[in-house]
Amino acid sequence: MTLHRRVFALALAVLVSGRGLAVEPDQEPPRMPAVEPAQALRALQREHEALVAQQPALQEAAGQAATLASQNQQLEQQIQTLQTQVDGLRDEAAALRADDRRRWFVTGAAVLAGGLLIGLIQPLLRGRRRRGYGGFR
Repeated sequence: MTLHRRVFALALAVLVSGRGLAVEPDQEPPRMPAVEPAQALRALQREHEALVAQQPALQEAAGQAATLASQNQQLEQQIQTLQTQVDGLRDEAAALRADDRRRWFVTGAAVLAGGLLIGLIQPLLRGRRRRGYGGFR
């Protein structure tokens, strides 16, 4: 950052902190203490050195943020793919349940039809019995 930008950032920070130009109706605006340019320059140089020391950590954090963003995008795509698979498997399970019910219905109908057929054919296979005198036996 250039010196002008640092001075502007410092002035902005002072304004935002509330120690700036806040004036009450009956008071005079507070006067800024006289700061020597050499002191201001030394303070800004110290701030510059501190910011330069923080720069690698900030760059690493920015790189991690980009990595996390790409991982997040990949995970979102995996979620969509898995959700599609889950929906397909749910549809398949519903179709299998319907097929199973249909199979049981057909099996029950076949058992009923077979029972009716046996019930109708069995009396015909016995043959007629002859009755004795007066029908008593």
